[in-house]
Amino acid sequence: MRRHASAEAICNSRWLFHLTVDLWHSPPDLSDDGVDGVEVVENRRATTVGQRHHVVRHELRIDPSEGHAALIDLVRQCDEFDVRMEHLTVGDYCLDRGIVVERKTYADFAISLADGRLFSQAATLARCPHRPVILLEGPRPPRMPDFHPHALKGAMVSLAVMWRLPVLCARDPEDSLRILRFLAHQLGTSAHGPLKRYDRKPKRLASRKLYMLQGLPGGGPALAHRLLLEFGSVERVVTAEEEELMRVPGVGRAKAARIRELMS
Repeated sequence: MRRHASAEAICNSRWLFHLTVDLWHSPPDLSDDGVDGVEVVENRRATTVGQRHHVVRHELRIDPSEGHAALIDLVRQCDEFDVRMEHLTVGDYCLDRGIVVERKTYADFAISLADGRLFSQAATLARCPHRPVILLEGPRPPRMPDFHPHALKGAMVSLAVMWRLPVLCARDPEDSLRILRFLAHQLGTSAHGPLKRYDRKPKRLASRKLYMLQGLPGGGPALAHRLLLEFGSVERVVTAEEEELMRVPGVGRAKAARIRELMS
């Protein structure tokens, strides 16, 4: 039997973050910005060699339906997550109130495809204001429900292309933990990094929304991210009343009034 790596060993391998493919950002191009980005990563890697990283704890809300999943024991042993069990209206895991993860084993995936739940869940995920992800967790069981392999592969393609829901595959619960850590890192990076408002405009839809919201009076990358999480769309932000805007941390009465004045 293969011996699994412990959760402690997984959590201590923080250097892996610098080798991770950026799951959220657009693929780099050959422009000057792309070259600068490589240099920044290299410099960051050089300055962190031999140094102990400061542990940043991420809020991870988990639906009680996941109570028997092996992944829960692993995240509780990992010092990077503040785990809270609470009912979620969508998904099984909510990371830093920014990413929603629907976890399925291979058998769950096949059964939900057979009984029609898969695409109704996909519709709910696609409508949520957070970034949705489907996590397909192994190992693949020796016996699967009686399905043609093309049906499962076709369902994955449909989710990724037609519903625009990323399907991330994990070999086992330990691999799922790594993916959660990578997601937390990527979310923290994208939430605080400013989007340049000159030269080339962002291509991804989510980045274009943040790009627009950063142009609001007193706006910035952090406030744009909070506004989008609170209201779910640019349209709801620009049509919100002052009292609604003031529910967002960092928006006082004066700033809310300036936003409404601009939109009136």
